[in-house]
Parts: sequence; C-alpha cells; structure tokens
Amino acid sequence: MRKIDMKRIGVLLLAVLMAAMLFAGCAQPAAEASASEQAQSSADGAKESASENSGGETDGKRLKMGLSLYYRTDEYYTDIENCMKLEADKLGIDLIVQDANADLSKQIQQVEDFISEGVDAIIMSPVDPVGSVACVEAAKAAGVPVFTYDGIMEDNTDVTAYTICDFYADGYSMGEWAADYITENLDGKANVAILDYPTSPVVCGERANGFSDAVSKLEGVNVISRQDGKATRADSMAVAENILTANPDNVDLFFAINYESGAGAAAAIESMGSDAVVTCVGWGKEALEKLSSGDKLMKAYLLGNPMDHAKILEVAKDFIEGKEIEQEVTYQYIAVDSENLDSKVDWKSIIELRQ
Repeated sequence: MRKIDMKRIGVLLLAVLMAAMLFAGCAQPAAEASASEQAQSSADGAKESASENSGGETDGKRLKMGLSLYYRTDEYYTDIENCMKLEADKLGIDLIVQDANADLSKQIQQVEDFISEGVDAIIMSPVDPVGSVACVEAAKAAGVPVFTYDGIMEDNTDVTAYTICDFYADGYSMGEWAADYITENLDGKANVAILDYPTSPVVCGERANGFSDAVSKLEGVNVISRQDGKATRADSMAVAENILTANPDNVDLFFAINYESGAGAAAAIESMGSDAVVTCVGWGKEALEKLSSGDKLMKAYLLGNPMDHAKILEVAKDFIEGKEIEQEVTYQYIAVDSENLDSKVDWKSIIELRQ
C-alpha cells in the first residue's frame, strides 16, 4: 500500500476548516499520541465493539450495513451508489441506502436510524469534515464500526477505516501526461492556462497545484494564467474566452478542475477558432463518450473510478469477520486518453448500472 504523506494531509485538513469544501500529519506535540498509535487504538477499540456484536464471525448470516450517501446530484455520485449496491450483492451484504443530500442534520439522523435498525456497520461519505464526527461518535457509543469514503474528516480517530486520496498526486499525474503531450506534439513548448476553483482548496486547488508543478518541469512550458472557472460550463467558457482574448494565438493547452469547466474551455476554443486543447478531471456519460471517440479538443482526463469507493464494503466485511485491516485505504485518480481509456476503466459497464 502506498504510504500517505501525513504532512500534506494535515495541511489539507486545516484548509478544509478555513474554506467551504465541495465535491469530496503534521508532527504532533509529544504529549499527544502519534497518528499511527491513534489509528491502531481506533481499530482495536472498534474491533472489540464489533466482536461483542458478531463474535468476529457472521455465522452464515448476511451482514446488514447502512450507507449514508453524500448526495445524488451528479453522475459520479450516482455511479458510486450503483457500484456500492453491486459490490454489496457480490459480498452477500444487505445494504440500507440513504441520501444525506449534503445536509449534516440528515446524515446524523440517518446514522441514528442505522443504529436503531441494528446494522453491523455504517458506511458514510462525510458531508462535513467537522460536524460528521458526531455521527462517528454516536456509532462508537453504540458499538457500531464506521467506515468512510470520499471525504475528509477532521478527526479519524474513531473511524474504523476510511478511503483516502492524494489530490496533489492526482494533479501531478495529469501534469506529467500534459508534459508528454507537449513534448510529442508541440516540440516541447507550450503556454498553459488553468481553470481552478478556489472554493475547493483541498480537492480542486491541490489538483491544480500538482498539475502546474508537473507540467512546469518541462523547460518550454509557461503557465500564463490560472483563474476561477467557478466549476461551471458557462462561467468557464467566459473565463476561457477572456484568457484567449488576452493571449491571441498564444494558448496551447487548458487544464480544468472538472468536466464542466473543461467543456466550457472547449466551447470557448471552438467559438474563437483557437488551436488549444483541453485536459480536465472528468467523468460522466457525455465526457467518457467524447474521450473514447477521440474528440479533437478533449485530449485527456484525470479519471476516478466509482468502483474504488465500493471497496470499502469488503474492508468492512473483513473487519467484522475478524480479519486484519488497514485504517487507511488508498485510491488514486489516473490520467487517461482515448488510446487507453477502455483498458484502464470499465466505464461502460458502470454507466450501464444506471438502467
């Protein structure tokens, strides 16, 4: 398992507390427990509680788990839910699914309901890095282990296991792809523009930082603009048009923090007759079909696989059955283009789950 950069995670958690977080350690004083000691204490304590409920085995019975979703308002989260259901069926788990709709009070109520229903474990995507800690504390008091995915908690001490992603590393891998593209297609020279989303410094900001650092290592690359595209197609189109107007015939590649921003950049490129191309974080039926077909403007995506999040169910099952688990379950987005998309992610099967 890849080692997590705890210093970077600590910085990111501080950023979460200072700014709103959308989408989904530092060295401590000697008087405090180390991160590894806290993780072990958390796992040992939750395992003891789970053992009291299940005896460390399932006795041939189907496990029952509660799933509290972040929300269902975009395709990626819809596909995470479907992958969770598919994985639960494969593992023989009865899954009770509730949608928190990014509302902390709803998530707290859902966790209380799960506890009342006697679930063996709770799976949740924290809607608030601070407030959702109350959900974990309530479950721990009831002896129910909690497993989180696609979200950062202020304090993971009482979380039995959680998925975690290095957002900077995500962006860096996309920047490396862009550098290779520039080397092969633009003689190693390019002016690059970034459509950021400062409201999300932890996820979007760190990915933009990683991209910028990686692509800038190529001597002939200049990042000439980094602006807020507001994560929407219309706003990003307007911002991209302004960048292209200010730099006529002088922008070669855009990086956008989500597909909507990337699509806005592509629309601006078409409307202004630019030769620039687009890379972005991407998911969704439209996005994937464009890339798979070899779209002339959308050259590559930083792609997350919804199935990666569903793996937390197997971790929960293993824990309840008395197996050793890691508290941190890492996953990573990958850079894909039209040539390797289908081999890297079985996206068509995931989209078909919507039917």
